[in-house]
Amino acid sequence: MPVRDEESDDEQAEAIREAFALLGHEIRLDILLALLENWRAAHTEPQSYSELMRAVDMRDSGKFNYHLKRLRGAYVRKVEDGYVPTASATALYRAVLATRPFENIDGRNFAVDAACPDCGGNLSGTYERSFLSVTCGECNSLAGDFTYSFPRNGLDGRTDEEVLDAVSRRVSHHVALARSGQCPFCAGRTTARVSEDSADAAPHDVEITCDTCSFVVGVGLLFAVALVPEVTAALVALGLPVEAARTWELPEPTVDRRSGEPLVVALDIETDADTATVVVGEDLTVREVTVDGDPVGAG
Repeated sequence: MPVRDEESDDEQAEAIREAFALLGHEIRLDILLALLENWRAAHTEPQSYSELMRAVDMRDSGKFNYHLKRLRGAYVRKVEDGYVPTASATALYRAVLATRPFENIDGRNFAVDAACPDCGGNLSGTYERSFLSVTCGECNSLAGDFTYSFPRNGLDGRTDEEVLDAVSRRVSHHVALARSGQCPFCAGRTTARVSEDSADAAPHDVEITCDTCSFVVGVGLLFAVALVPEVTAALVALGLPVEAARTWELPEPTVDRRSGEPLVVALDIETDADTATVVVGEDLTVREVTVDGDPVGAG
């Protein structure tokens, strides 16, 4: 994992503090909301100085100009025909809409139509602190180690089944993007680390972290590579449609260490009829995929 020096950490922390501090005035918030009201991504029409003043109902041009200048750079950009919000402003706006920070939706429970992969017991889902977890009420284990953040806005207008599908698809695509080296939230570089299970000295889990922001996810090896086209094709050949299956429904593979330096492991996924083998390197590169010994292409 790349090492950040203390000086860059301090600079980043100071930049974050300054960015939040800039929003600590009602006039600045009014200016931003006026600009965001007509936001249309790259096609946003700029608002002129006088239009913005009218939108925030300001008559004191000196005061208005002071607060507009404070926002320029971080949250407002001056263009030829006026002013537009920056990417930072729109990202913050979307984050508030997604997370609904002033609403309390904790404690919602979900029925899960699947059996615990550990004991075969009934699973249930719970939404707390903006995380949805699927757990087994009989053995109290996290099914497939599953818990993931999900914006509160995603619960609105969805049934339990639709929420579970939405969460599963979200985490699948986030992990696929993070595995490729890009953080799904800030687009920064990611680092993957394969841990080892102390029981049998075989690699068990993968932790993928962003080198810049707070994104971190821990998943099983099979799940980490499930959306690689060749792996997806092999799972479909086994009757395991990855796109339709939920995260906690993926089978637990048998892990065989092929090499220690560099680390190479083989994941065997067995069904009643066939066996798929996925060979993965320590950087999560898929080296080989077979079903019953026959190579699998991406389709």
